[in-house]
Formats: sequence, structure tokens, C-alpha cells
Amino acid sequence: MKFSLLKKNSIHTKLFMIILVFVCIPLLILGFFWYGKSTKTIENNAVQNSQHLLAQTNEYLDFYLNDLEQSTAPIVSMSPIQRYLDLSPGSTSRYERFTLDKDIKEEAFSSILEGRSDIFGISLINHFGMQVNNYSQVNHFLNMDQIRNRNQELLEQTEQLDAYQIMNIDFIHDTPVLTVVRKVYDVQTFETSGLLIINLRLNQIENIINEVTESHFNRVWIVNENHRIIFHPDQTELGQTFDYEENQTESQNFLINQIEDKRTLMVMDRSDQSNWTMIANVPMQAVMTNLMSFRNLTIWIGLALIGVALLFVGGFSFSLTYSLINLQKLMKKAQSGRLKFNKIKPLRFYRNDEVSDLYDSFYNMTDELNRLIEEVHHSKLKEKELEIKNRESELRAMQSQINPHFLYNTLELINSHAIIENQLMISRMTTSLADMFRYNVSNSKKVVTLKEEIQQIRSYLDIQQERFEDLNVVYDVKEEDIKEVLATRITLQPILENAFIHGYEEHGLAPSFIGIYGKRNEFGYSLYIVDHGSGMAQATKDTYNQAFRTNEPSDEKKTTKRIGMNNVHRRLHATFGQPYGLTIERSNEKGTVILITLPYLTHETKKEA
Repeated sequence: MKFSLLKKNSIHTKLFMIILVFVCIPLLILGFFWYGKSTKTIENNAVQNSQHLLAQTNEYLDFYLNDLEQSTAPIVSMSPIQRYLDLSPGSTSRYERFTLDKDIKEEAFSSILEGRSDIFGISLINHFGMQVNNYSQVNHFLNMDQIRNRNQELLEQTEQLDAYQIMNIDFIHDTPVLTVVRKVYDVQTFETSGLLIINLRLNQIENIINEVTESHFNRVWIVNENHRIIFHPDQTELGQTFDYEENQTESQNFLINQIEDKRTLMVMDRSDQSNWTMIANVPMQAVMTNLMSFRNLTIWIGLALIGVALLFVGGFSFSLTYSLINLQKLMKKAQSGRLKFNKIKPLRFYRNDEVSDLYDSFYNMTDELNRLIEEVHHSKLKEKELEIKNRESELRAMQSQINPHFLYNTLELINSHAIIENQLMISRMTTSLADMFRYNVSNSKKVVTLKEEIQQIRSYLDIQQERFEDLNVVYDVKEEDIKEVLATRITLQPILENAFIHGYEEHGLAPSFIGIYGKRNEFGYSLYIVDHGSGMAQATKDTYNQAFRTNEPSDEKKTTKRIGMNNVHRRLHATFGQPYGLTIERSNEKGTVILITLPYLTHETKKEA
């Protein structure tokens, strides 16, 4: 009767009933019993026990650090220490300094070092840079110059240090040490006159952790307030960054994650005294052994039920899904852009129903897409060809309208009259203008050296400086570099014109600065064009940089004012290839920086340049 009921329902109803009866209901019952009665309780107990144990360990560690702080407090006021604070290299004899060093080591340092194997060494440095060091408990060779330099660096940071501060982990001759710094004050002036520096071994911290936790945890490590690891069983992890707050919430100091295919509990406890966070992990399996057999039994039962259900569902749906899977594969090919493929048919059982109609509709769609793509591609090729021809025609028309000799003779005549009339500014501007015309019109080379471009642009900027008295122009390029760097002709002038028009004039600003800087890079030569005008919007800057990266025209309006940088970049990229061209490094209210990446002169390009 059940099977006759299934035959009357739709495919969706049949699949739903099979999955509901043979998969969902059994899994829900077993899952509710398993997770509700056992796993949740065990996990909660494991978390609470581990948190309590870790908090107890942190309390012992706070006691150890507090004891160290209290033990160092009395010695900073001792007479030898106070006398050493005002000691300078030329104020006493070597014998007096030797005697004072000996008194400090025997009276002050010995009170701390006695019976403590956790102290690697202790140093005192005054504000003149003079030091007393005691590393007598180290049995191997030490480079004391390294220790003195390290102490000097800490002295230079005195203003940023607290009165008593525990620094980051460091290494002295491959020995990890934890540096503790206490400021030493002059008892008369109450000013900071030196530092007491103690380097701690990590053995005492390790002993505290092992004694309290009794190997409960798999691994315990400590992170300071800067998220730097200052204690870890694996010394290669010391000093590394560990962001324990990444998955931590305000109400929970633990998380459960997967480590090496094992569910692992990670607990954290922060000390208010040291601002250290102690972190430990323990495999959940270690605290869930009592229910392991029961969990395995339920897993096998669940897998068996899933297998039976899959047999029913798979046998029923195979004939339907096979044809749909093949159609899905064809759709993925079409999605990736491959629209031409063999037109297979669905299974014979579905040749005359909706599945067959779906196949036919898909093939008709791909055929139409192929036709449209070919039409669009053909249209774009024609547009590109027409655009190139139009630009070439415009260029030829502009060049044909200019009679270079007439312009040169006219400018020379103006220059002569200016000299006769003692109009030196007009003479300079006329000479610069003639140089610009000669370079732009008479020079037929497509590729020039950067030196030629710089020479041409000097004439342009000389004219601008005559126009704007407050304009400051800075050139910072090396002569020996730019004569070996290649560029397309008329590369710099459009960029500089953009700076004057869009950086200054459009915003009502008087041009005040133009900088041209150059340096070598791994690809060739980097040339920076800098102005102090009002830059473009961030969206405009991103649009241009995207266009430069893809070598496609930007979405900005293609007026004569906007196509300058695009044309320069496309000419550079077409001539020299990747990665040469333009990049807008910065553009804001303080100015704009344009980076032009250019190649160096090679044997193949010498003839062309």
C-alpha cells in the first residue's frame, strides 16, 4: 500500500518522503539523544575544569612576578647604586670605578642573584651610558658587546618605559630571556637617572606551569599585551604574533576547534596584574573517553541508515538526474565561455518530455549567443580600426597645418626684437617655445631617451615659471641614468599639463610646485611627477589605475582634457610592454604623485632611440 501511494505522488514528494522516513527522522532522534545528554555535558565540564586549572596557574605566575618586583625594589636606593647614577667616564679614576663596580655586584646584585637560577644576568646603566653587568651564572661564552648595546637601546627608550616593565622575549646567544626593566630614580632629585635590567630564564615559568597543571594540558603558552608569544614549549614560536582575541567573545574565554584532525579545547586566562594571557589546549578526546564507545555505536547506526536511504533515493532518482547532470556540465562549459560543443541528447526515456525540451532550449540559446558574440566582436574590431584611423587622420591634419620653418623664423624674429628692446623675459619665453616646437614637430622618432624628454620639458616649465612667479620646479634625476632610459616621445608634457589644469587651475589655485624625481627599480626606472595642487577624487583615481592595469580606456568622459594620461599609458605599454606605463601613486587635497615606469636602453633599442 505504501508503494502504491508513492506511485501517485510527484517526484518531489517521493524524494521528500524517502529522505524524511529513512534519513531525517532517525538522525534527529539519535542526534537529539547523543548531543543533548552526553556531549554537551562533557564539553562543559571539560571547559570549566580547564579554566579553573589555568586560572590557578596564572595566580602562581602572578605571585612569582610580584615577588621579583618586590625583591628588586630595595636595591635601587642602595648607596653604591645611587653613587653610580652620577658617575661619568671622566669624573673618577679607573680604580674608583672598579671599586664601585665591585661594591654594586657584591652588595646589590648578590642579594637578587643568591639562590635564583632563573636569573640569566643583571645590568645597571646610568644616564651617561656607563654600565655594570653581572652574568656570573652563565657557564658559556657571552658577547658582552651585544648585551651592552642592548642595554644602551633600552636606555634610549627610557621615556617610553613604565617605572617597572616586563619587555618582550629576546635571545642572548640562542638563549631565550625575558627582560625586566626598572627605572632607577635619584633619591635627591627624584629624576630617572638609570635603568636596572634583569634578564630572566624561562625555566621558572616552565616549572610553575608543569607543577600546577600536572600535564593536564597538551600545550601551554603565554602571550603579552602586544600579542607576542613570550613563553612556548617550542622555542621557534617565541616572539611570534598570536591573536587570541580573533575567535574570542566577551563572555567566553575558550573555543573548540580542529587541530591536526582532532577537536581541541583552547582555554584562555588573562592576568590583570601582568596583562599576560595564558593559553592552553587539550584534546577533547582526553575528557570524553567514557562516551567514546557509545558515540562510535551511534555513528555506525547513522551511517547504516544513511546508506540504506541513499540506496533507495539513488536508485529512484538516477534515471532523472543523469540527464540533468549532463545538462549541468554543458551549462558550466557555457558559463566558462565555451559555447561550441557536441549536442548530446538525454536518456531515451526522456526523449519526448520536458527534459528533451530543456535540452533543445539550451542548444538554441547557445547558438544565439554564439551568433551575438561574433557580431559584437566584429563590431568592436571595426570600431577600433575606425578610431585608430580617425586619430591618425587628426594627427596628420594637425601636422600638415603647421609650417615649422615659418614658426621658427617668426619666433627667431620675436627673440631678436626682444633682445634689442632688452626684454629678456620675452626672449627666454620665445627661445623655450621655439625649442618646444622643434622637439614636438620636427622630431620624428617614436622612441627617445628620457634625457631628451627632460630637456624638452625644461623649456615648457621655463615658460610656466615666467607665467607664475611663485612656481618652484625641482629636478632630482641623475644625468648618467636618464641618458640610458627610454620613453615614447611627448610623454611628460601631457602629465604636466594635467597637473596645471586639473591640479591648480580648475580649483582656482596658483601653481606653486612641480617636482620631477627619478630612481632605479627592479623593472627599470621610476620617474615621479609631483604637484601640490588639489588632487582628484578617490573614485576617479581608482578608475584610472584600473584602466592602467587592464590597458583599457577609463570610464571617465573622453574629452581632450581626460584622454591625456590614457594615451600616454597606452603608448608606453604598446611600445615597451608590461610592466611599463603609468600609476597614480597618490592624489588628495595635498597634491598628486604620478609614477611613470620606463625601461633602460638595451642593445635592441639603441638603433630605434
